[in-house]
Amino acid sequence: MDIEKNLFLAKKYMVENICNAANIEGIAMTFPETQTICDGMSVAGKSIDDINCICDLKKAYQWIFANIENDIDISCIKKINMILGKYTIINSGQIRTAYDDKIRVMINEGNYYYPPVPKEEKLLNQDIMQIMQTEGVDKYFELFCYIVKSQLFSDGNKRTATLVTNMAMIKDGQGLFSIPMTEKLEFYQKLVGYYESDDNKQDLKDFLKNKCISFND
Repeated sequence: MDIEKNLFLAKKYMVENICNAANIEGIAMTFPETQTICDGMSVAGKSIDDINCICDLKKAYQWIFANIENDIDISCIKKINMILGKYTIINSGQIRTAYDDKIRVMINEGNYYYPPVPKEEKLLNQDIMQIMQTEGVDKYFELFCYIVKSQLFSDGNKRTATLVTNMAMIKDGQGLFSIPMTEKLEFYQKLVGYYESDDNKQDLKDFLKNKCISFND
């Protein structure tokens, strides 16, 4: 579809995508609660951090809509993480350094994935630009996988990967990308498999392609 129509759909379904993104990161929020917060009101029983997370995701989507013509590069990815983590992520928008190299991601009880310290930014940018120059829809899922496994930031990597991937698809008129709450368990199973071995990356990419795209027909 053309970019104007894709942008229209992205704005129309923004709250739904925010709700999905928050829940994938473990922030339990219903659609009505998400809508209420996006409308500028608080919700009883929700922490300030959870409310801030929703507000920051809204601001990140609004930035994407206003900057949809921007290149998908390391500067763009840093900007999205900075906005979506302004009040909830330490050092949001800053690539991890050796100071944080003990970061870990639990993959199952008692086992962790320890991501290496990210490359220099110019090398990260080369990787990202190479992915974005790939032909076909596979590049969107390759981009998602690259961000989540690299763990570029101290937190919010799945949110960042989701929004960046969605931006890339909207920019190309390829529909919307969002991981539905109903697919959360399967998503984590595929993601854990990928953390355990790069041999499982295609399994995750197939899941993302088949379960997480809408309005691409």
